[in-house]
Amino acid sequence: MNTILLLVATRPWHASTARALLTRGLLAVAVLSVEMQAVTWAGVGSLRTLVAVNAALAVSAWLPWPQGATTDGPRWSGARRAFAAVPRPALVAMAALVLLLAMLRPFEAADPYHVNKMTWIAASGSLAHDPATVPKINVLNFVYELVLADVSQVPLAGDWLLRLHGIFGLALFVLALASVQELLGARPGWIWSVALVVPAVFHQFVLAKNDLLGGVPALVALAWVAARPRVTDPREVAWACWLGGFAVAVKLTNLPLLVVLGVALLWDHRLRWRPLAVAGGGVLAGLLAGGFFHTLGQNLRVYGALMPMDDQGNVNAGVVEVLVGAARFGASLLDLGLFTRAWWPGRGGWGSTFGLPFVWAVVAVAAAAVAGRRAPGTGRVLLAVSAPLLMFAATFPDADIAHRLALAPGLLLVAWAAHLVQSGHAPAFAGTAARVCVALSAAQIARSALLYLGLSL
Repeated sequence: MNTILLLVATRPWHASTARALLTRGLLAVAVLSVEMQAVTWAGVGSLRTLVAVNAALAVSAWLPWPQGATTDGPRWSGARRAFAAVPRPALVAMAALVLLLAMLRPFEAADPYHVNKMTWIAASGSLAHDPATVPKINVLNFVYELVLADVSQVPLAGDWLLRLHGIFGLALFVLALASVQELLGARPGWIWSVALVVPAVFHQFVLAKNDLLGGVPALVALAWVAARPRVTDPREVAWACWLGGFAVAVKLTNLPLLVVLGVALLWDHRLRWRPLAVAGGGVLAGLLAGGFFHTLGQNLRVYGALMPMDDQGNVNAGVVEVLVGAARFGASLLDLGLFTRAWWPGRGGWGSTFGLPFVWAVVAVAAAAVAGRRAPGTGRVLLAVSAPLLMFAATFPDADIAHRLALAPGLLLVAWAAHLVQSGHAPAFAGTAARVCVALSAAQIARSALLYLGLSL
């Protein structure tokens, strides 16, 4: 309920770009997160009592605002651009599939702790650690579960809104694609259908999981790194770094993003303290909004340690493990998960690979390079993609079966390949291959949908 009211409260801002519209949505979530952190530490109020506060903010959005208090541009142009980010037939088909699964299947989380945490937040009305549960459920981020708990309390419609979480996830993803198009200077077109059929993303529309909520701001921040060299507007620097900090707070596996942001800003601005100070402030604001410091504080108060998770040793411990893990992850990027699972069985985690869209993107970008059709910004894009993927592969032994944990760099490469084909920088066969890729990946997703439905029968 609070999330809806806070979205209404952003009404005075004219969302003239898809980025502005996306920022409005993430800001509503961030404000609710900060409010709940304050409620928890003060010991006054709850998730339900915040409704009155946010209702007042929503009402204020309809009051007369002074001239210049809102941004310029048509109010709904950002929504129109987002809707045009992918072809309507592809978007309608995916929305229909997600809606069908939501109607025929019960609400279910990929990992049970999401539902456990959502239920605890809804029942307690705060973000305080649950003393009756295992540390893992307490110490992981709460933002995604907070939104689910808040939505579940909408009178009469809460249960249905929960079941339809995939539709809202799809809308968030399309907003991210539209934002990436704006940053890259790309145009909407049929080829962007390839981004809708990435298997690792599709699961986020079916099962409750927080990877997409962290992956969307990370994707847009990475696209900003790739497309906006030497930007001098401090507001834009702060915005991008806020997205980065928020993405890391929601999902710590996005931490390589901050490394990429830091290196890019140091390279573009050398040691000039003003942009670096603005960037640091943006990152800290994002971490605060995402509850990073709150979780550390709660951990210290309850467990006496910043991260009391002795059983979370799911990282590569030595040089050999790092090399093997990186090689295994590299193979998984191209083998569609057909061989790595058989060669290295018995690992934890769940999920799928980026699938054919990523393989197609690698081929399209390589073909453009071989043909000598180097597009401006290619170097920055490849660095923004390869650095996070390499750090991810070197850290996690299960990286090859959990591409969902690194959505941002994989999706950025797919988006860049689509832009290269659309702008004529890639050979003609890349466009034909994209059509084949979309057809095959759509068939794979349809098969997954049938398997999901089979679980409910």
